[in-house]
Parts: sequence; C-alpha cells; structure tokens
Amino acid sequence: MDSKDQNAYRKGSDNFSKGSNTFFGNLKSISTTNTEPQVSKIAENNNEIEDNSEIDSSSSNSSTTPVKPKTFVDGALRGVWSIGVGVVNGAKGIVEQPYIGAKNNGIGGFVKGVAKGVSGVVILPAVGLLEFVSYTTQGIYNTPITVLDAMKSSPKEEEMITVSAETPTIFFAVELEESFKTAKEKGIPHLLKVCIEFIARRKNVEGIFRISGSKSLIDEIQSKFDKGLITSVEDLDPNWIYEVACIFKSYFRYLPHSIIPDEQITEFYRIQNNITNATEKAAALKAVVNSIPNFQYTILYECLSLLHDISLNSKENLMTPSNLSIVYGPSLLRPNVEKGDIQEIANANTIVFNLISFFQQIFIKNPDPSILEIDHPITPIKPMIQK
Repeated sequence: MDSKDQNAYRKGSDNFSKGSNTFFGNLKSISTTNTEPQVSKIAENNNEIEDNSEIDSSSSNSSTTPVKPKTFVDGALRGVWSIGVGVVNGAKGIVEQPYIGAKNNGIGGFVKGVAKGVSGVVILPAVGLLEFVSYTTQGIYNTPITVLDAMKSSPKEEEMITVSAETPTIFFAVELEESFKTAKEKGIPHLLKVCIEFIARRKNVEGIFRISGSKSLIDEIQSKFDKGLITSVEDLDPNWIYEVACIFKSYFRYLPHSIIPDEQITEFYRIQNNITNATEKAAALKAVVNSIPNFQYTILYECLSLLHDISLNSKENLMTPSNLSIVYGPSLLRPNVEKGDIQEIANANTIVFNLISFFQQIFIKNPDPSILEIDHPITPIKPMIQK
C-alpha cells in the first residue's frame, strides 16, 4: 500500500468513524435532556461565544473529532462499554426524565418525561448494541493502519550504533557466512551461539524481545561483541536480558541478506498465498524448510528452536507465537516494509508464526552440531499440553 492508498484508507476510516458517531449521537439525543433554561442560557451567551470562536476553534475541533478504535480488541471493548452505558442511562432516564419534565413544565412536562424515559429504556440499550457492532467494525477496519504505524515508529532504542568504516566489524552488518568465518579465524564463538545460550537460560522473563533495553548499554555490548571481547555467557551480566535479546533480534534485522535464501522465501510466500488447509500448509512448509542448505538450516533451526521454547513459556513471559512472529517476521522474510505493503508484512508474520508453532513437525532434520555448537540446557523443556 503506497502513501496515496494509505491516505485514502485513512480518510475512509475517518469518514466512517465521524458518520457513525454522528448517527448514534442523534439517536441518543432523542432520549437526552435539553431543558429550556439551558437553551435560553446558551442564547443569552451566544454573542460571547461568537466573540471567542477563533480562540476556541482548535479545541472545538479536537473535541468533536471522533476517537477511533485502533484495533479489533479496542473496538470490541468500546462496544461493550457502550452497551453498559446504554442500559444504565436507559434505566436512569425512566426516573430522571419525568422528574425533570414536571419540574420545568408541570403535569404536561411530567407526561412528556415519562414518554421520553420509556423511549430511553428501549432506545439507549439498542443504540449501545448498534455501537458495539460499529466500534468492532471500525476496529477491524483500522487494524492494518495501526500495524503499519507501529512498524514505522518502532522504538529508536532498538537501533544499533553505526559502525565506522575504519573499524572492521566481526558480526553486525556483515554477511552471515563471512561473520562465521571471521569468528572461527579469531577463535571466538559466534554472537548467535552466545546469545542463544544466554537467552535460553532466561526464557521465562516477562516481555523478552518486547521490552527495550538501555540504548547506551546495547551499544556497549554490541561494540564488545564486534571486538571479540565477549566469548561466553559468563562475559554477560545476568541482568542484561533485555539488552541481549535486543541485540539478538537486531542482528537478523541488520544482516545484508536474510538467513533464509531468496528461493525458499519466495516459496514460503507462495504457500501462504495459495494453501489454506492447515495440514497441507504445514507439509508444504516442512518441504521448503528441509530444502534450505545445511548451513542456513542449522542457524534457522537453532534460532526458531529458541523461539519455540520461549512460546511454550508464554504464560510467564507473555510472548506467544503471534507476538514473536511480529518481532521476527520482517527480519527473516524481508517483506517490503518501506512501501508499506501491509498484506506482505502480515503474510511474513503468519509464516513465522507457523514455523514457531509447528516447529517440531516442520524441522524434522537434525542441525549440524559443528556449526554453532550450542550448549543446550540440561533440563528439558516441558512439552505443551495438547487439549
């Protein structure tokens, strides 16, 4: 979706929200109180309001602009709240309206108040139910824009430092094979090996991969990695979990090319676009995964094995396969984020979601132990309970 399409989509969203809010506001006004004293008071102060119209124009505009639900969940919650408010106000109105009518206009006002109160009991809950549908629909409509905006405004704390050309780096912004070759020549373990072992010991930490670490500390740790000063998990402070997690996910983002070859990436997208049956899709993904060359397959295996283990502990760390796929989908499958192709980004996230969720069924080939030489935890991961 290019910028022109995005603007048109946003305008449609604004018009939809504004029209819905105006429509339901008019329905509610049938059962709301607009007493004569209030009207006359407004009329008396009309000149004063006109004199200050320029001053208050900005605040008036902001107050009348509809607040749009950003996602489906946001819309559903607003809708439920609207139903509750409608029921309460309807019940309250059947008592208040006759009293207000009698106070202002005697018997005639009392009769009108009773009629208005009774109508409110019916209209306000019904309007609340309709608003639930409206807000939920708006939430669904606005979700793609919310996702796109979130990706465009990703936390700057996660940006890695720019490495000067005078200082050759070992890991960051270096081709995967070259970084492994350099690390082996220097006799140090690869950054991925150290990070995987460090994170695997702390996979229950809440918000891992989601909470940003300290920018200055991330820069410091990255610099030490690139100078070959970190050679084991013992060189990392146990409290650096968010910083190390940030470095791990940023490593994939700044690789010149994905660890998955272009041929397999193309096949992944083809499967996502053409196969809807879950069983058939898993089988197709398995075939593509097992066609990845041994070197890249081993790296992908170890990384997704870690993400799978983290997802099994989502009750504690709050990182489900869906949350993890949003973090790693763009880095592993390289969708066209710059052009804002929402569908391609969503497809990338869904593919990674399936790779994480069905890891054991898809990654049936053993990795090459000589490539990363991961020291896996001795305590086995508790398997997910199948319902």
